[in-house]
Amino acid sequence: MNVYRRLKTLLDKKQKRQFFGLLILIFISALLETVGVSVIVPIVSAVVTPETLLSNDIVRSVMGYCGIAGDDTEGFVKLLLILAIAVYIFKNLFMLFLYYVQSGYVTKLESRTSRRLLGDYLNRPYEFYLNADVNAIFQTINKDIPHVFILLQEVMLLLTEAAVAVCLCALLLVVDFKMTIFIAIVMLILVCIIIFVIKPKLGNLGQMRVAQQVRTMKWMQQGIFGIKDVKVAAKEGHFLSAFSDAYDKLAYANRRFTVFNNAPRLAIEAFCMVGALGYMYLCVIQGRDMKAMFPMLSAFAMAAARLMPSVNRISTHMSSIAYYEPSLNYVCDNLDITGLSDDIKIEDRNEDTAALKLEKEIEIKDITYRYPGTEKAIFEEASMSIPVGKSVGIIGPSGAGKTTVIDILLGLLVPEKGKVMADGRDIRDNMTGWLNNTGYIAQNIYMLDTSIRDNVAFGIKEADDDRIWEVLKEAQMDEFVKSLPEGLDTVIGDRGVRISGGQRQRIGIARALYNDPELLVFDEATSALDNDTEAAIMDAINSLKGRKTLVIIAHRLKTVENCDILYKVENGKISMTSL
Repeated sequence: MNVYRRLKTLLDKKQKRQFFGLLILIFISALLETVGVSVIVPIVSAVVTPETLLSNDIVRSVMGYCGIAGDDTEGFVKLLLILAIAVYIFKNLFMLFLYYVQSGYVTKLESRTSRRLLGDYLNRPYEFYLNADVNAIFQTINKDIPHVFILLQEVMLLLTEAAVAVCLCALLLVVDFKMTIFIAIVMLILVCIIIFVIKPKLGNLGQMRVAQQVRTMKWMQQGIFGIKDVKVAAKEGHFLSAFSDAYDKLAYANRRFTVFNNAPRLAIEAFCMVGALGYMYLCVIQGRDMKAMFPMLSAFAMAAARLMPSVNRISTHMSSIAYYEPSLNYVCDNLDITGLSDDIKIEDRNEDTAALKLEKEIEIKDITYRYPGTEKAIFEEASMSIPVGKSVGIIGPSGAGKTTVIDILLGLLVPEKGKVMADGRDIRDNMTGWLNNTGYIAQNIYMLDTSIRDNVAFGIKEADDDRIWEVLKEAQMDEFVKSLPEGLDTVIGDRGVRISGGQRQRIGIARALYNDPELLVFDEATSALDNDTEAAIMDAINSLKGRKTLVIIAHRLKTVENCDILYKVENGKISMTSL
């Protein structure tokens, strides 16, 4: 029931109706399977005991309706064979259609849920990422979502096989009540073992699988992303050992799952075969007429040929559902089901929303802020003013909160008290307009593994090449790009590994200028560069003075020596200072 409730939260009203329609198709497929088995019984009976079959009033009526003489056994058998062929062709075509509909339903829902989950993460406040386990986020989207829909597929296959099993059992009850009851009791006992003994073990293995997949991804990414530090420290063995430990535990969980997943199938097959053969042995001992029993045995043989795989699949599907249930729980726990619509609206910087115009000043007014999970406030009623068109430098010791000031100014962090005002207007009343008039250049520019054009335009599908060349010129990067064989189409590699640090910073400046914002924020944008490169970058930045409002965080005092205003962040306060 927990699986049902969890899956239900992932479906909207339309998809719930579609699921109900699939249940109807599943029931029809079960009936067709039953008809396919039942049509064999009269064929066998007509061949083995034709006199018994031809004495049946219903059979004689059907023969008369089809123009077959009352004693024409051969003609009736031909009719039954044609009917059986038609039933099996139609049944299999219908089953193929059902599988097509099921897979389409599941894959479409998987795509939708993946988009919803990523949209949910992208819509979460910046504060969420200050303590978030990024590896767990990747794990949820890349691994757990597919596992959830493997589970959904397993549920649908379980329902299909269960419906087939119920219908075939109903047929067998008519054929031989005692034997069917005996086999049903054996199956019920085995199903109880699966539910109460094996399922909890599979659930624990599923939780182990989720945890170890997160660990393997974490150690793999840490080893690759930090490859320079890993090699310098000669710690390749440490990262490989940690990765191997996690992967060995993952392999252990998968191996145990394989064993527990197949054990019920083998047990059911053995018990059912022993039960059926034992029942036949008893019939022989009791001296029952085997010729008269042959149609009944044929029915059981045909039913068993379809029922045995069906029962085995039921046990396999139940085991798989238990194994993948932790992924379902994890996705549902991390997806904001109630607060997220199907059509996720994420406002990009290039939307039509008008930029929040700046004319006089930007003011950080009486802000108090503390990071989540901490008691001490990093700021207590701190204030600063940024006149429009001026350059403002921010200095202070490490850990004083310089970057926090910038994050609050950008609107990424929301203070407990106080506001950020633009010409007397609270920026949070029009965040899209505020961001549309703001450019941000970080110490480590995030580079896409794509072309220079895409890195400058950053998320804009139809970039304006003329505008890109303009901002590259302002960032003093245009001559370098023109010298490249592929120009704007040059791919710069993962995190911009094919260009220098100074060139990455210039692309960051060009990116920030692309939307022509009035406010540019430099968060220690040159602190990782050598002196000569920093001087060249600062020339590009200083060329913007008077045309843009500049806010510059720096460790080196030389970086902010040309700023019009200088603030110092220290001891929870922001105070005006001078060099």
